[in-house]
Amino acid sequence: MADLVDGRVRYAALPPDQPVETGRYVDALRRSKLLIAFIVVSLTGAVLLVSMALPKTYRATAKILVESSADPATGDAASMERSLATTNALLTTRKTLRQARRRLPGETVATLQDKVHASVDPTANIINVVATDDTAKGAALTANAVATTFLTEQGRLERRRMASALGTLQAALNALEGKKGIPAATERAQIREQITNLKVQSASSGPEVSLAEAAQPPKVPYSPRPLRNTLFAFFGAIFIAALVVLARAQLKPRISGSRELSRLLELPVLSEVPYVRRGIGHRPHSVSSHEYEAYQTLQASLRRQLPATNQRIVLVTSALPGEGKTEVTAALGLVLSQAGQRTWLVSADMRWPKLHELFDVEQTPGLAEVLAGNMNGDSEGIFELSAARSGSGRLHVLASGRTPPDPAQLLAGNALDTFFDEIRRSDYDYVLLDGPPLLGLVDSQLLAQRVDGVLVVCRPDRLTPETALATRELLDRLDAKPLGLAIVGARSSIQAYLPG
Repeated sequence: MADLVDGRVRYAALPPDQPVETGRYVDALRRSKLLIAFIVVSLTGAVLLVSMALPKTYRATAKILVESSADPATGDAASMERSLATTNALLTTRKTLRQARRRLPGETVATLQDKVHASVDPTANIINVVATDDTAKGAALTANAVATTFLTEQGRLERRRMASALGTLQAALNALEGKKGIPAATERAQIREQITNLKVQSASSGPEVSLAEAAQPPKVPYSPRPLRNTLFAFFGAIFIAALVVLARAQLKPRISGSRELSRLLELPVLSEVPYVRRGIGHRPHSVSSHEYEAYQTLQASLRRQLPATNQRIVLVTSALPGEGKTEVTAALGLVLSQAGQRTWLVSADMRWPKLHELFDVEQTPGLAEVLAGNMNGDSEGIFELSAARSGSGRLHVLASGRTPPDPAQLLAGNALDTFFDEIRRSDYDYVLLDGPPLLGLVDSQLLAQRVDGVLVVCRPDRLTPETALATRELLDRLDAKPLGLAIVGARSSIQAYLPG
């Protein structure tokens, strides 16, 4: 487009080309390793099984030599090509196959048409007669039968042509008998010479076509070839799996990393916890050095974000289940207690409680019993329920308790306000609540309105842009203070573990 500015025509700059998001696609392939492996193994295994189950087919080839009388210097090469093409066409005519089936019991012209084909060797005056059969011996017999039948018929036709030519010359010679004179004698001499030359040519020259090599029974089947088919299927399956993953990433894009997630949620990234593969039943104290540094950074960021009071209450939640909020709550509480902060961890997720498993704490009695007691006017003994302690005694844990029929109803009453009043009268420096996911549930929304700040734990590979935007809209509606993001799933190339 053009605009008129100060009497001059100025053209608007074209928008820059959108860069190819190679990193996002590579990350999508990395995240979908299991899907890719499933597709590759399934397709490759299916092709292997089908190849092994298919009936075996053998192929044998007989070679027929076509004598060349063409001289490239005289321009007869085209004549030789026509001769090869004619011979190739005659090899598989119905007449030839009809005669060949007499040597092959059980075969018909129709079955031979499916089994036999001929082709011209592009580098020599050779015609290949190729036959297929269920057995190696049958393939060789079929190829040899067709080739021999064709050669026999061509020899018979050649002899008939020669006899016809000799008969014509002999009849002409007999017609000149009894005639006198020089012309008749000269003509008789020419005919006798032609008869002699024709007999000499017939005796000295062989047929124009001959069997160069008989077909031999093959040692291995021509098809199927399981190893070859499996190899092709393997690479084809990789290609198909990559297309499936990339198409899924295009139709349902995932968040590429912490920077994009921070932009969508409009929240700062407080810390990135590196990815560490663990077995089942690990404890929060068995963290790698890189994780430990990440949680040290996280607790320092929380101190800066939270108000400078004697006590800080933080809700640790996530957008969806399975993003690692419970592990972050446990490890962050451990780091805070090691820093000299008296810390209380509360398992406020009464739908999918896991915090008590990490610290080997009895699930009951717990938060559900405390809230039920508050509803009945009995709030004594709340802190005695915190049974798990670290060696220094600065880390306490309150389990979730027995799962109530409706956790949201239990959290929506005045019992939750009484519970927070008891917390604020306690001497804990930090209270970390492991809350349920934000989306789809009202539980964490009720808790978020009563805490000093909300820490959102995210795994970018499990979130879509739509999920992130829905989370941001929900946080905007809540009367709560989002502190920032704790990104789980960042990868580290060094896996050094702390001693002990």
